[in-house]
Amino acid sequence: MGKLERIYRRTAAGQRALESQDPELSSGHRQILALLKDEMRWDEMRKVLRRHADLQRLGELEIQGLVAYETAAADADLDFTGSFA
Repeated sequence: MGKLERIYRRTAAGQRALESQDPELSSGHRQILALLKDEMRWDEMRKVLRRHADLQRLGELEIQGLVAYETAAADADLDFTGSFA
C-alpha cells in the first residue's frame, strides 16, 4: 500500500459553530472552518495554512471535534476519474 494521506473535513458540529458565530471561536478558527467547505487534502491545507499558529488552530479544532480527517492512500483515485477510458 502507498503512503497514507489525510483528508480533512468540517464536522456537523463545526458547521453549527461556524453558522452560529460561536463566540468561543477566534476569527482564526472561523477562517479555517470556512476554508473546509468540502473535503481538503493535507497538501492543500498546508499550502493555505502556512503559519505555525494556523496549524496549531487546526489541531485545536480537531480536539474540539469541529474538524476531522480520514486517511486514504495518497495514490488512491478519490474522484474515480482514473476509471474512465
